[in-house]
Parts: sequence; structure tokens; C-alpha cells
Amino acid sequence: MQPSNQLSPFMFIRRSKEGSFPSFLRETFFTFRQWRMWFLLGVVIAAYLINIKLAVALNDWNGRFYNALQVVNKEEIFSCLYDFILLCSAIILVLVTADYLQGRAALIARRELTHRFFNRWLSENAPFYCLRLENKEPDNPDQRIAEDIRDAVSVFLNLCTSFFNSVLMIGSFSVILWNLSGPLTLFGFSIPGYMFWVCLIYTFLETLITHLIGRKLKRLNFDSQKREADFRSSLLAKRTHAESIAGLKGTSVERLELNGKFSSLLNVLIEILRKKRNLEYFSVGTGQVTHLTPIFFSLPAFFAGTIELGGLMQIRGAFIDVARSLSWIAMSYQQLARFAATYERLSTLHYAIEEINEKHKQTVCYSTSTKGLKADFYLCIPERSQDERLKVKLTLKQGQLTVLQGPSGSGKSSILRVLAGFDRFASGMVESPSQKLWITQQPYLFKETLKANLTYPELPDKVSDSKALALLEKVGLGRLEPFLNHTVDWQHRLSGGEQQRLMLARMLLLKPQVLLLDEATSALDETTAEAMTEMLRLELKNSAILLVTHQSVLVRHADQVLQMKDFYVNTRKKRLCPVSQI
Repeated sequence: MQPSNQLSPFMFIRRSKEGSFPSFLRETFFTFRQWRMWFLLGVVIAAYLINIKLAVALNDWNGRFYNALQVVNKEEIFSCLYDFILLCSAIILVLVTADYLQGRAALIARRELTHRFFNRWLSENAPFYCLRLENKEPDNPDQRIAEDIRDAVSVFLNLCTSFFNSVLMIGSFSVILWNLSGPLTLFGFSIPGYMFWVCLIYTFLETLITHLIGRKLKRLNFDSQKREADFRSSLLAKRTHAESIAGLKGTSVERLELNGKFSSLLNVLIEILRKKRNLEYFSVGTGQVTHLTPIFFSLPAFFAGTIELGGLMQIRGAFIDVARSLSWIAMSYQQLARFAATYERLSTLHYAIEEINEKHKQTVCYSTSTKGLKADFYLCIPERSQDERLKVKLTLKQGQLTVLQGPSGSGKSSILRVLAGFDRFASGMVESPSQKLWITQQPYLFKETLKANLTYPELPDKVSDSKALALLEKVGLGRLEPFLNHTVDWQHRLSGGEQQRLMLARMLLLKPQVLLLDEATSALDETTAEAMTEMLRLELKNSAILLVTHQSVLVRHADQVLQMKDFYVNTRKKRLCPVSQI
């Protein structure tokens, strides 16, 4: 979903169909479990209240000090300097403590929000997989969870505390500004507290111009985050597929792709810098003018003797504080734009996950049985005619090996996907035990110990080293014994055949009641593939095994052989469909 270019950075609440994200945030943070975070934020609020008291005292100090300077009262001057040291020490202590406690509260909020996204993204319905399966995955969900949550929490708390402080400043110093400035007679009309009205008009114009200059920052920030993540993802892909790229001598093409992505990122970053430059020109200029504006408008009263030098300095200080507080939007514009972009990305990801979970009203009726597997369902291959749908009816018996054969791209993996519990594009029934595992064509290995890879998804400390070594011996990986507890990127350390044997060793450990294997021996030579297949039959005597394979030598080990051509409803339409659609 693309961000709307017409939204301002202040429209954080998304359209109604995505209104569940604010509810998700309320459920995350407005619970008793978050008492510690709210306690810390309560202390931060109290600190800012104390800081306002100190700021008012500092403004009063300005009046006393400059009045003492005006009349050269040495005793009062030194007394004021002593008071200044105490005030500054107190302000430093309060603000630094508040900033530390706010940082701790931000970490708690980030932890809770990250865990909640983990639970949604990695739920039993597997939205992390289904989003990609249905081609609905938002770009770079990993970056959204890792970085956007961090930025959103940190920036939001900064905005809230700065807004709260601005409200307190306005409430405290607008009264001082009103009382000190007195009335102004203009064209026969008396304007009470005229400096307050000058401050309002001044900050309104400043905020309006700031918005006109920086209104495109939200969209640019969104684009920059997306392109940063795309660039980082491309770099990671080069590492992941380094061997294939080197073997095909594709470095020049890869450089060209990376240069294109980096150039695209640079274009956005340059545009952001230009917008920030324009904002800085204006904000730095107004910052300098703000210091002189109250003095300029107070000079008539000062020349008339209505106010002393100390009063003039108090008006100046109060005007600056009120102007800065009223200019909160203008001064926080870049942070507002950044928060709007991160909120947009997180809410888009949350909406996509929730949409998958809501759509998980299964069109295939999955029920539990104690032995074997029975299935009877219709399956439509994506983007193919209804005439080409499959009518799948099969039975896998406990202790038997079933082989499924058919041309590449004919729908074998799609059948396994439905049997495994992912019923997109299918309707019917599947009856199987709850302990059912699906081994896909691409083995899943990760950078951890060999033992952790072997015992996945169980924890490695639940399996003894001796048992792990025995499993490795059974699949012909005994030579890896010295590396059992070594942390290595096994995806790149092991050959394709070794990876597949490690996957089979996992199955020997887990002993599922139903085992679905998709080309699980394709990287093995025929002799080894036969040996591994026979070993599975012997070791998993209580399991129903379905093996998709193109290795014809394995057929003689099967108790049942299924052909894809028998599943087509319309035998005249036995056309192959693209692998990318299966």
C-alpha cells in the first residue's frame, strides 16, 4: 500500500479500514503490565513540572539581575550570581534525569511493541509466509519491525514530552508576558497585554510558512526508509547467493543493480536535504529574529520609563519561551514528518498481517485423526483456468511411503502446501494427526551451532551430544562430529546434499506422524538417495510419508505411487503451469 501524498505529517490516524492499529497500540500499552513504563513517564512529567517552576524562577532572576546591573548594586549582583548557580544546577539535574528515565521508558515500549509484532507476524497462521505466498507482503517487514518500531517509539515520546513542556511554558509565561507588557494604545484603541498578541501573530505566521516549506518531508521520509531497506536487502542477497553469483560471473550485473538502487536512494536523500536546507534557512532566520522581536516592540515602553532593563529582559525571556512553545509544530516539523512515515509503515504491516489472520477462515476443513492422512479437496493453481483445477483425493497410511510424481510445475508443491495446512486456492477436507511436518525444497539452516540446526525447532539443550552424534552418523555426516557445537553459517558451509541429509536427521529426531517431503533427496546421488529413503522407512515405522521426487529409482521403495495426471479434473488440460505460480 502506497502512502498518500496528500496527507500532512499531522494526520497520523489511518483510514478506517486500518483503524485496528490504534486499537492494537492501546492493547499493547494501556494494560496493568505496563505499570513500570507509565511510572517512569509519570516521573518524567513531574520532572517537567519542576522544570517549569525553575524556568519561572530563572525569568524572575533575569529581572532582578538586570535591574541590579542598571543601578550597579554590587551586593544584589553577587547574590543573583549565587542564585544562578543553584538554579542552573537544579535545572541540569532535573532535565538529565528526565531524559534518562524517558529513554528507559522508550526501551520498555519498544520491547513490548516488538514482542507483539513478533507474536502477530510469527503466529500459528504463519502470516510471514502467507503474505509472500499471496504476493501481499509489504516491503522489508524485517526493517519495519527492527528499525521503524525503534524510531516510532523514540520520536513519539520526544514529541509528547516536548508538546507537554510547550503547553506548560505557554500556561506559565503567557501570564508573565501579558502582565509585564501592559497595554498599547494604537489608533485610539487600547490593546491589553499587546506583546502576547504580537507573539501569537508571529508564531502563527512562522508555523504556516514552515508547513508550506516542509510539507513534502513525510512522503520523502517514507521513500527514503523504503529505499534504504531495499538497498540493504540487495546487499544481503549478494552475500546469501555469493556462490551462484561468482559461478555465473554475474558481478557486473550485480554492481549495476546495486548502483541503480543506491542512486535511487541518493536521489531521495538529496531531495530530503534540500527540503531540510530550506527549513533551516527559515528556522535559523526566525530563531535570530525571535531574540530581537520582543525588544523591538518593547522599546517604546522602555524609552518612556514604564519598564526597567530587568523588565525588558523578563519580557524578552517570556516572549522567547512563549514563541518557542507556540511554534512547537514548526520546530518539531521534521520529527513529525519522520514519525508520520514510520507510523505509516508500521500500520501498513500490521494491517497486512491482520488481513491474513482474518482471511484464515479455512476453505479446507482440517480435522485431527490418530493415524495416517486422508485428503479430498479441489486445488486451483494461481492465475490458471478453473478447467485446470486439481481434484486431489489420497490416503497416506501409517508406516507406508507414498511417492508423488509429475512434470515440473504441475502442482506437486501446491498439493504438499495444502496438506501442510496452507489452504490458499483450495477447498475440501484434510484429516491428519497434529504432528505433521513439511520439508520444503530449500533446506532451512542458520548461523548457529550444528546441534542447534539439527534439533530445530526444538532447543539444542533438550538433546544430548551423544544422541545428536548418533543421528549424524545415521545420515552419513559423522565427519562433522568436531563441529557439533561450533557456530557457523551452515547454509554456506555444507553442500546441497549435506544440507538435505541434515534435514532428514531432523526428522529422525522429531519422528512426525505425517512427513511431507518435497524433493528432499534431489541433491543426493541415486545410491545415497535410496539409502536415505530406506532408512526413513525403517526409523519412522509409525509415520505416513509422502515424497515428491523426480528420482525414478525411489519408486521401488514406495508402497504407493501417485501420478499428477490422475488429479486433473479436465484431462484435456494437462498443461504445465509456471513454477513461480505454484
